[in-house]
Amino acid sequence: MLSSKPYPARVPSRPVAPPQPTYPPAPVSRSAPLPAVSQPVRKVVRDVRPYRKVVVAFGLAALLVRFGVLPEVIYYITGVNTYLLYITVIPAIIASLVSGGWKQTFTLRAPYWWMAFFGWMILATPFSFWPGGSARFLLSYGRTDLVFLFIAGGLAVQWRDIRALYYTIAAAAVVNILTAQFFADDSNGRISLTASGTIGNSNDLAAHLILVMPFMLFVILDKKRSLFIRVPLILSIFYGLKIILGTASRGALVAVLCGFAFMLWRATPTQRAVSVAAAALLGVVFMAILPAATIGRLANLFGGEHYEAEVSGDVRSYLFKQSVNYTVHHPLFGVGPSQFANYEGTARVAEAKVGVWKDPHFVFTQVSADDGIPALIFYVAGLISALAAVIRTHRKARQLKNIEVTNACFCYLLAMVGFLVAGSLLPFAYHFYYPTMIGIAVSITVAAKRQFEESAAAPAIAPRAPWASPQF
Repeated sequence: MLSSKPYPARVPSRPVAPPQPTYPPAPVSRSAPLPAVSQPVRKVVRDVRPYRKVVVAFGLAALLVRFGVLPEVIYYITGVNTYLLYITVIPAIIASLVSGGWKQTFTLRAPYWWMAFFGWMILATPFSFWPGGSARFLLSYGRTDLVFLFIAGGLAVQWRDIRALYYTIAAAAVVNILTAQFFADDSNGRISLTASGTIGNSNDLAAHLILVMPFMLFVILDKKRSLFIRVPLILSIFYGLKIILGTASRGALVAVLCGFAFMLWRATPTQRAVSVAAAALLGVVFMAILPAATIGRLANLFGGEHYEAEVSGDVRSYLFKQSVNYTVHHPLFGVGPSQFANYEGTARVAEAKVGVWKDPHFVFTQVSADDGIPALIFYVAGLISALAAVIRTHRKARQLKNIEVTNACFCYLLAMVGFLVAGSLLPFAYHFYYPTMIGIAVSITVAAKRQFEESAAAPAIAPRAPWASPQF
């Protein structure tokens, strides 16, 4: 039966939260476009495909073998040629080709300049003093040195790849220091290696350590790493400095001083004070423990008298003058790729004199005398372009307060500052160091850019209202 009485009010089964006040949305700047979230996400998905791990693994293995000088050390100990360099480099190159890493290498201008340098050497070969010797040299250079431009340049696409790259070179530096500890020959006040031909010479050993030790510093600066890793690396750096000074290489001493000046330039006032105090303490310690012959040779740099150092300086001065002379007389193609020593020795014999039969101990006149002034322009442009790219990345990382990227760029620049001083005073023009460091600059730039994009594309977490329940 119908009734006109109202129905009783329905009682809710559970309490209903009071309506929350609404706030006007935050104003959106019309000048700043919204971050594109979809594109970086697609890149991340593409870059973490399984084959990328294989590419990185082979590339890191090749870098560890080359920087650690492992084939030579193993051969010295066992007498067995393991062909480790070819075993690691060939798969690394194949992986780079298949994955498209070689295309990534050319994302900067520096590799273009370096390939132009290599191309000019090819053009200079027919005009060489010994075309056959230059052709064999170019084949060897492309097979064992130039390939590291593509291995290092196509290796990293994510920042964790850069972290692995730095840790690998740091591990190679530890191997170098251990090799120097167990297989060092300290004669006439100069430390050299008996277990290696590549870095067995005192000057070569010092320059090599100056390049790889800053990568150990990167690991030390990583606060996420355990003290059981960081403290031994700190001690290793101190011991590495002792080895560098123990080689009595005057160029290495200048390089260390330049690296220290670079550190002071980039440091905070507190860090500068600590660095100066530590350097003063280490200077006193090293002066006390280094042999008198070593200190005497190093003192020749500041006007001291040392017969062997003076003779070495005279030879270097002669070779430098000859390299400038050959550059002036052969400005376009030089005397031929890697033919300076043969040309100089033959010319001196023709004059009834004794030739030195060595390359000039200055990288840039070595290139100009061997390959001509255009090759020197390409060479220098490649190095400057790589340094400029890392400097730009370092500046951007500091603006975004990305500590790890900042540290990585700083350690790279520290390594290059020291090595460009020590290595430039040696006949290192065609060593694997320069193309490898250009490739690393490419990887740093690419990986850091993606790191910045992913950080910018990450959705910001809105502040929680005081009455909202906590999220776990």
